[in-house]
Amino acid sequence: MSVVYFIPLTLKDDPQKIERAVLKLFRATGLPEKIQKNDVVAIKMHFGEEKNHGYIKPRYAAVVSKEIIRVQGKPFFTDTNTLYVGKRSNAVDHLLLAYKHGFIPDVLYAPVIIADGLLGNAEVKVKINGKHFKDVPIARELAFCDGIVSLNHFTGHVLTHFGAALKNLGMGGSARSGKLLQHSAVKPVVNPRKCTGCEVCIPWCSTGSIKMDGDKAIINLETCIGCGQCLSVCKFEAISFKWNESSELVQEKMVEHVLGVLKGKEDKSTHITFLTHITKECDCMAEDEPAIMEDIGLLASNDPVALDKASLDCIEERIGKEFGELISRSYLPLNQINYAELLNLGSPNYELQTMKV
Repeated sequence: MSVVYFIPLTLKDDPQKIERAVLKLFRATGLPEKIQKNDVVAIKMHFGEEKNHGYIKPRYAAVVSKEIIRVQGKPFFTDTNTLYVGKRSNAVDHLLLAYKHGFIPDVLYAPVIIADGLLGNAEVKVKINGKHFKDVPIARELAFCDGIVSLNHFTGHVLTHFGAALKNLGMGGSARSGKLLQHSAVKPVVNPRKCTGCEVCIPWCSTGSIKMDGDKAIINLETCIGCGQCLSVCKFEAISFKWNESSELVQEKMVEHVLGVLKGKEDKSTHITFLTHITKECDCMAEDEPAIMEDIGLLASNDPVALDKASLDCIEERIGKEFGELISRSYLPLNQINYAELLNLGSPNYELQTMKV
């Protein structure tokens, strides 16, 4: 049974208390003791989309890099470029946005490197034995580093139901071609009875696949890449996916990319999740989303499967209902957790150890 460490707190707590909590959790996982001199360790996280402020703040992330430096490792902070057009679709704009949000070496004690290169095509094919893929295109710098720490912000997600450690690693750790492979099963459709013709979805489509047919929007399924942005921004629930097919496939393909990201680093990887400022959509939304529930705290584990399951359990115990009800979406099977267990990435069975700061 995997161990998941938990420290209850809120973002209203003293920032120094939150920093101490991050350090205590990181040390509890035992990873600092496994890092050898000159090991290059990636700290995988989300630097936030423009106008979005739900991401983990730089000062809390810096606690991890300072500890890695203390044990003579070499940390760097990283994320990958997005499929959709925006401030994170290429490394230049992505880095500028990260700097704007405070992710600079003077704060982090480490550099920021976009793991899949300038245009998202710097990749390494990693062999796995999955149901969907026998090899997966992983972001180059994540393939070459010696260890990985994922810093995860738990949120809802339009495709995977929720996003935490597995999504941060699988979808966030793959190169552009890997993201396309994961989204290939997703084909949104417009319900003309619900479409109001507001055209809000059109500028969000990175491939120009949404057009107006009279006073209704239509989607060109041949050019659509299935990024899900249109569904997220539609305020009238006029766009939908075939959830019983597409979501489960996306989750499984995402998990197979997690297998590639962690391959060879299983003993030098750990994961910390913030159950704070939990929102309906992920941090990729270019707007400052409100929290949909109160803060719970921080969790950490060497097992990303146990960590995601414990995170979801903590949330559902707090709200007294399924998370799907809270985010107003039909509750989807926890396919990502079950499939990750099948691939031996971890176990949903865990022991929760509550700690104090």
